[in-house]
Amino acid sequence: MKNAKFLCYLIVGLTFVSALVGIFYSTGGERFIVENIYGESIELFGDGIYRYNSIIKAAGNKGTDIIMFFVASAFGWLTYYRDKSNRFKFWHAGALAGLLYYSACLVFGVTFNSLFPVYVGLFSISLFMMIHVINDLIHSDNLIDSISNIKLSGTAFFLLLCGLSVLVWLEFILPAVLSGKPLAMIEIYTTEPTFVIDLSIIMPIYLIGAMALHRRKIIGYKLTPILLTFITIVGLTVISQNIIQTAVGVDIPIKDLVVLVLSFVILGVVATILNFKFKKYIKI
Repeated sequence: MKNAKFLCYLIVGLTFVSALVGIFYSTGGERFIVENIYGESIELFGDGIYRYNSIIKAAGNKGTDIIMFFVASAFGWLTYYRDKSNRFKFWHAGALAGLLYYSACLVFGVTFNSLFPVYVGLFSISLFMMIHVINDLIHSDNLIDSISNIKLSGTAFFLLLCGLSVLVWLEFILPAVLSGKPLAMIEIYTTEPTFVIDLSIIMPIYLIGAMALHRRKIIGYKLTPILLTFITIVGLTVISQNIIQTAVGVDIPIKDLVVLVLSFVILGVVATILNFKFKKYIKI
């Protein structure tokens, strides 16, 4: 793809705009109460670009913005040095996966605001660049020649575990489906885009990657560093989200801290270790 680097730098620029506005922009507003379509009283954040989002969502978005600023910075650096190392190419794709996920959550999960054109542009460019980058990695000779003889059952199992980890969302989905009532944490929203993305896209990709790696298929080896990088980003994001949510007064139950936070942090740490171990199988 011509101008691929330009588009990558454009992704960096759009992410900077989204993240910095999300973190620092303030309207001087205060929290206020609204009634959702289910007749429940919900407190909205009231300030900044996320003023019409619930407190927990706005705080989570700000925490994500902080991490994505650094991911975009790393992505820009990897874009510049991408052609100097195959390892950089795989990590570049992993960082892009994180930015694509970020943009999808903004487009579908944030109450409409003045940055919507930025969100749409970021999502569109990230999506098509992801297709280009993955295609380039798949058709390039970037792994050691003996890679198909190397059994990585532990890593395959870990990818499987990462894929299945999103089933934790069923704790919220099934009771609502069976009772016919709205999701417990639906607040002012009509659905939860994270559940959709994780269960319909993230989980299948990780399961496919795990099975392909277990069967020593080349696509499994090529997906592995990308998927591991993405999980590292998720782990960092979860930490940042919960720090900001706690700072604004959100009371997070101990059970949620263990199931929804600590578990993803542990996955992120393990993913980082496995990723650095995997780099020896990538041609320099």
